[in-house]
Amino acid sequence: MFSACFGSSIGGSAKHDVQLLNVNTAILDVFPSAIDWNPESGRGKTHTSFAYMPTDSSWAQGIDEESVFHMEMKHTQDRHNSFALRIGKGGQIYSLRGVFGESVPPSSQFSPWNDEVWQFVAACERYNKIQSLQQAGPVPKATLARFKELLPMGHYFVHNSGSYIFEGSKIKNLYCPLLASAMSADGGSYRMLNWGLTSMSNTLHRSPLLYYFQTRDLGDGVIELTWVVHNFSVRDDIVFSYLNAPWGGTRRTSLPYHYIATPQGHAVPREQVTGKIGMADPTPVDFRATGGWSLACATEESDSPTMAVVFGRDKNLESELEKAATGQAFCQYKPSEYRNYLAAWPNYEKGAIWEDWETRPENSFRNYDVVEAAARLHIKPGTTIFWRSFLVINRRDRAIKLANTLVDEVDYGLVTFDPAHTPKLPVSIEAGRVVDSGQTSFELYAHPVSGTMPVFLIEHSETGREVLTTDPYIFVDQEQVDLEVPVNHPHYDYYQGAVRYRLMNHNSTWKRLLGYAYVEKPDQGEYTKLSEILEPSQFPAPTKFHLDLFVEQLDNR
Repeated sequence: MFSACFGSSIGGSAKHDVQLLNVNTAILDVFPSAIDWNPESGRGKTHTSFAYMPTDSSWAQGIDEESVFHMEMKHTQDRHNSFALRIGKGGQIYSLRGVFGESVPPSSQFSPWNDEVWQFVAACERYNKIQSLQQAGPVPKATLARFKELLPMGHYFVHNSGSYIFEGSKIKNLYCPLLASAMSADGGSYRMLNWGLTSMSNTLHRSPLLYYFQTRDLGDGVIELTWVVHNFSVRDDIVFSYLNAPWGGTRRTSLPYHYIATPQGHAVPREQVTGKIGMADPTPVDFRATGGWSLACATEESDSPTMAVVFGRDKNLESELEKAATGQAFCQYKPSEYRNYLAAWPNYEKGAIWEDWETRPENSFRNYDVVEAAARLHIKPGTTIFWRSFLVINRRDRAIKLANTLVDEVDYGLVTFDPAHTPKLPVSIEAGRVVDSGQTSFELYAHPVSGTMPVFLIEHSETGREVLTTDPYIFVDQEQVDLEVPVNHPHYDYYQGAVRYRLMNHNSTWKRLLGYAYVEKPDQGEYTKLSEILEPSQFPAPTKFHLDLFVEQLDNR
């Protein structure tokens, strides 16, 4: 059983300003069945808290941990498998402390806890970076110059954390809006739902991804991480095919020794598997060429404080490729790849290692060994996928044993929701606002049933105007731009009438996800357009992204 709990406000506040999310927890019941796993040494105790308390973790100068803190899950058992895990407002794991100290890198002012954290990241390779435009067809120099002016880095990444913050910004952080959250009755599992944000805060690209994230304390230092990701794009060509599940890593000053498992389940120094460890050219390794896990250790001893990342061995690869070959619904299209390398920036390096990392203050450089589990799955518009993996906090010999046990528990695949068995969520409207109790105006599906789109409740932060919409950018500052892409270029349709979204001026309080409704009117049942139920102030005129959906007409209206 899960219960609704306190959730954090959107990034921008200097303090941990909390607000009660009055949500029906059914909206978060999207996760696959929990694994039945009983640790040999017991489960220990789990304590959770939404009250911010400082730790002695050292972060980059100029950033304030209280601004990112959402909740803490603390596991208490023995010296080596106890930990304190902190989740940020964007759904990211931004701190993970064990006997080794703080394991997450110090972060930076331009990227406060939205890059060097444990998170899910999805890239739309078709439109990612300016190079994709050039590779698709000839582009005039003037067009390239315009792109570089408007979109210097060109990224089409969607973070499960937040957007980069650059010099001169009026706000210090922008985390992925929290739309729902819930805690299990025993406190050992926590669920969140966030709207993923593009990595660039000024961008030509939209994010159509919803990130559902579940963190479970399984005992003995084992942390289960499960993401469910839904793509609600209105365009068929917005497919996310380069996924980091997860993206993350460790602080070198805490965990400097790195190992990767062989297919036989033995730990060897990572250089034996990956070759180069510098960021300039990290070597990808197929999951199947490893044992499905890696280690970061404080020392080289067998009892060293250790963190293991269990990313699996592509257990469903053959069945997924068979589905693709026979015309069935599938998500994996090729083998997944693992990268484990030194993020050598700023330039405090000599050869392949930092020259003075052992003597520098730990927050004075990037201090980051990257873990990148690149899952080769498609997330197509209107589809949902899940990915389950694990972190293990324990002494090295015990972590190896646990990691080998957990490899086969890593799982992934498509998620579908049967409308006949999907709960409905009531929505009550009074005086032009959504209220938590009252006569039900209409109902929405709790989960993304095929053919539906999400309905967000968003308030304009200055006027207090509240709208129901499928467009999370409805109040974001927007600028029409002409990119001068040639008419015969394959990407012309995508960039025609392009808009630059200025997320730093978002003017929004993304209050919650109300549910899902049909784009097309179903053949059976009594359905009405939202525009016929809601006032124009609460439901603006439809646009390309703000759709007039069909909701079920209730008898008691």
